[in-house]
Amino acid sequence: MYNLEDRTNSKIFSVHLGFIALCFFIGLAGFAYVLAILPGIAESTTVQPRTCITGGWKFGLIITHVLTFGLIPLAMRIFYQSLNNLGFPIRTIFASQLGLAFIMVAIASEIGWHVTQCWYYQNDFTMLNFMFYFFLISAFALWSDGLIEKTTAITNLINIIFAISLLVVSILYPLGYQENNDNFKVPIYIALTLVFSVLTYRGYKVLQNWKIMLVPFFSVGVNLSFVFLLDKFGGNPYTNPQILFNALFHILHDLLGTEAGVAIFTWLIYMKGITPQNIKEN
Repeated sequence: MYNLEDRTNSKIFSVHLGFIALCFFIGLAGFAYVLAILPGIAESTTVQPRTCITGGWKFGLIITHVLTFGLIPLAMRIFYQSLNNLGFPIRTIFASQLGLAFIMVAIASEIGWHVTQCWYYQNDFTMLNFMFYFFLISAFALWSDGLIEKTTAITNLINIIFAISLLVVSILYPLGYQENNDNFKVPIYIALTLVFSVLTYRGYKVLQNWKIMLVPFFSVGVNLSFVFLLDKFGGNPYTNPQILFNALFHILHDLLGTEAGVAIFTWLIYMKGITPQNIKEN
């Protein structure tokens, strides 16, 4: 797929790296802006005691979130070996590895956010919540960048769009906090959909397998379905606690959503890049 020079070039500081750094700085400018003005924990608008999720449901939530830290390193190993076997250049393999690592950063932020919520899921505006979305968008953007066959003007334009999207959501997020309006999070969902669409398309170009559609089906479709159920039936921890629905839909949103999508993508790339090599060697 790639010539030997692309795969063995040990040059670190290149025009491509400079361009990617520029995209990072655009996004990080927004991240720094939010860090400067947004509180870490949202102030409660009520003096009523908050309902916590405890016992078995809390244990289930913790296991579901911690599972990511086993799944992602496995995915990193499989993507590294598969892309290497398929002849991808070192710089794109590195991008995919960094993207997968950023997923763990996002999940770590999400866990911190849920701890401040006493594990009762509620859509709010905090720095930890913003970090979850910021690093998740960045992760999918980098992951998709690790699947391109060749850097072109189009791929560079897409990266610029991703970077500007991060900057836009960073500007709007504090406004949503000030107005206490969840509609300001809509651009986040739009950015995630855009980035994941590009990731899916590039994944198909690599795999040449329609089963790649299972990845957005679970990571986006199933995921958002349970988020919708959470918003509708999850109640709130102050005046309408619904521990069963809140914990159940929260667990399923992660387990059958994001984690299932990553697992399927990892299996597909394993079948594409590693299984044929194993057969050949045997």
